[in-house]
Amino acid sequence: MLPFLLIMLAQEPIHAENHLAGQTSPYLLQHVRNPVDWWPWGEEALARAAAEDKPIFLSIGYSACHWCHVMERESFEDAEIAAYLNAHFVSIKVDREERPDLDDIYMDAVQRMTGSGGWPMSVFLTPERMPFYGGTYFPPRAMQGRPGFLDVLTGVEKAWRERRADVVASAQELGSMLAVALPAPAEDAALPSEEELRVMEGAWIEEIGAGFDAVYGGFGRAPKFPRAEDIRFLLAASAQLGGAEGKRARAMATHTLSKMAAGGMYDQIGGGFARYSVDAMWLIPHFEKMLYDQGTLIPAYLEAWQLTGDEAFAQIARECCDYLLREMQGAGGGFYASTDADSEGEEGKFFAWTPEQLIEVLGEPRAEFARRYYGVTPQGTFEHGSSVLQRAMPAGEAITAAGLQVETEAAFVEEVRAALYAAREKRVHPHLDDKVVLSWNGLAVDALARAGRILGEPRYVEAAERCARFLRTALRTEDGAWHRTWRGGVAKHRAVLEDHAYLLRGLLSLFQATGDEYWLEQAEDLATDTRARFGDAETGVFWDTDGTDETLLHRRQSPWDGATPAANGVMLECLSVLHAFTQEELWAAAARGGQIAVLQMVLRSPRGFLTTARALADAVSEPAVAVVVGPGDPAALDAWRVALHRRPEYFSALPVLRARAAPHLELGLFAHREARDNKATLYLCRGTTCEAPKN
Repeated sequence: MLPFLLIMLAQEPIHAENHLAGQTSPYLLQHVRNPVDWWPWGEEALARAAAEDKPIFLSIGYSACHWCHVMERESFEDAEIAAYLNAHFVSIKVDREERPDLDDIYMDAVQRMTGSGGWPMSVFLTPERMPFYGGTYFPPRAMQGRPGFLDVLTGVEKAWRERRADVVASAQELGSMLAVALPAPAEDAALPSEEELRVMEGAWIEEIGAGFDAVYGGFGRAPKFPRAEDIRFLLAASAQLGGAEGKRARAMATHTLSKMAAGGMYDQIGGGFARYSVDAMWLIPHFEKMLYDQGTLIPAYLEAWQLTGDEAFAQIARECCDYLLREMQGAGGGFYASTDADSEGEEGKFFAWTPEQLIEVLGEPRAEFARRYYGVTPQGTFEHGSSVLQRAMPAGEAITAAGLQVETEAAFVEEVRAALYAAREKRVHPHLDDKVVLSWNGLAVDALARAGRILGEPRYVEAAERCARFLRTALRTEDGAWHRTWRGGVAKHRAVLEDHAYLLRGLLSLFQATGDEYWLEQAEDLATDTRARFGDAETGVFWDTDGTDETLLHRRQSPWDGATPAANGVMLECLSVLHAFTQEELWAAAARGGQIAVLQMVLRSPRGFLTTARALADAVSEPAVAVVVGPGDPAALDAWRVALHRRPEYFSALPVLRARAAPHLELGLFAHREARDNKATLYLCRGTTCEAPKN
């Protein structure tokens, strides 16, 4: 046995830990024993580059990234490549989920240099942090017309040694371009009227519709991303506009949501969405599952259910919430960041099925039903003859085609799904990135609180409250500042704007779901702190960062949507909501000023600002607030809960549900308001104008 072990050790050298030792990011720790002498981003690594007069090789990725894993295996474990990197560069590894500010700057640089971007991001910097060459994935050696990474390294090193002046000049020019400078709004700039806003919304719907896929839903060509903010804008606009424009907006949104939920991008047996579809049909996903996608898509499905009454949308929202509670919430209450695309070294292996595997789990003829219902074919729809599960035909048709007779269709489908899920649980799971990201947890708090309030599911609200309390305990410092990430008891990195904005939205949703003034107080405190740390009086646009990190090349403002909602737009939405709840004019003034500051950008490029566009209505016209006060029993709120979330006259109102009256509270929403005749009572107000209470 001993000689065999010695042979294995000789074949698989164990490298000493590099400078990533002691980090908490699972992504960074995946590289801690690479032969590359990796450093985390920070003053020590930057000082080393300056002292040794070496360029920096900056590699940015994330734990669930498939091609990041590929480049690690091919290049960062390659002895020759590692030796060259160590001799000629200072190599820095960054988790983009920990440092979105760094990722934003250098992704902008790579896109300007190459015309495209993605992860892993590979970018070369001067010791002064200026980028001068970059790309994404490089194979280790040249292949299929793509330069090899070793060739790239030797070329960059030669240019640094022989043409230093040209490299530095180019880097300085590009570096200066990365400083986003937004103009101050014109002195006479103003918000549109309600009538003008309706005309704008109609034009924006027309522009969105130009890229709509009428067959499969979604926007543009493959690969297709969920674009939850596009969908939520369309749903909100459809409720406001009515007529042909409103119908078109609703049809685009609901068709997209239906097609996504029926495809392989949705986990048909476990719930939750993958990050995107590689094809136009939503069939084959990129299998990584991100917390932020669940946090943005759950509200979209809830709003579709509210507008249409189609229970299929509510069911998807429930399944996604159940997935979060079952698989993604840690013992302390925080939610994990993501799960990987790969398992056992293969992308999608955990999720794909063959007909033989279905028979093994279900036996015939239930396997015949599953083959038809989930679209599992003999030749396969994915790799190696396997298929990604989709809803290929209605369950009733699949039951009939399989020659089955069942008592209850829904119960039978659930029985099959549960059996497949139990069998899948025995497989090797994709890697779990178990760090807690503040912003994404804010999205999860918002989604769960909304789902609990709208669907009448207290356990979702309880999970959201548990998470919010955990975040406040684990990620907030004694001086009131917030950290961005937490793992294993350690909080790291200064929070950025999206952390504050998304958490603020979650706190407001918790207040709406519980009527507990504690959450509103926490929201006001956070909004005050955010304005102090991130506000910019000159432009009216929030900074992305708080300005305390001197290693950051530029402090930027990015009020446009990306893979997640624009943090600036979410802040503006929350400020309007805060004013509606408190009637404090400072919140309304801040919301109006912020909307005016970005209005011209929205008008020029509405597709990039739909989070902001959706929030604009609340700045133009103050939303109504629908407070329901109960006699003490939460169940007594149910009738009003259903009415507020399903009746068109209440769609634009902000519901606040409180099980027990608190007329002694100073908060105007509750002061002097009781459950009349010991029944749940609705108090509907817009500003200081209120309708008569209703039982």
